[in-house]
Amino acid sequence: MSEQWAAPPGSGATVMPIGDAWDVVEVPAATVTWACRLRHVEAPAIVDPRSDRAWWLIPRGGADPASWLWQRLQPAVVVRDTGSLIVPHAGRTEGLRWARPRYWSGIYLAQPQHLAAVLNVLRNATDLCRASVPPFHARGGTDAGPG
Repeated sequence: MSEQWAAPPGSGATVMPIGDAWDVVEVPAATVTWACRLRHVEAPAIVDPRSDRAWWLIPRGGADPASWLWQRLQPAVVVRDTGSLIVPHAGRTEGLRWARPRYWSGIYLAQPQHLAAVLNVLRNATDLCRASVPPFHARGGTDAGPG
């Protein structure tokens, strides 16, 4: 599949088969905000605020769940090469919509290696934040401060 795939024009949405033109990488919706801030994901993601989920489209064949790219990111990241996905049209701005990176080039398909690298950085940062202990709660849960 070429990287020239584009979202349908208009402001509606269409159910499309996964695996025909592209595969899918599914993540929690908040991940898209952080990934866009890192400026290393070149493609937009589909975001559904109702389900708090998001999907990047990647070239067909890029979503092999057994691949080392994706194994270390599971279970937070789900890759799929079958099924269907509701795809918003290019002009849709409310509800299910495209979240485009600030410096978007117009390409809708993310490169699997770049996307996996960014998601790995975000996973490591999240793990580090979870492992840290807030200083004011380390000694018995008081908010009175150190000392």
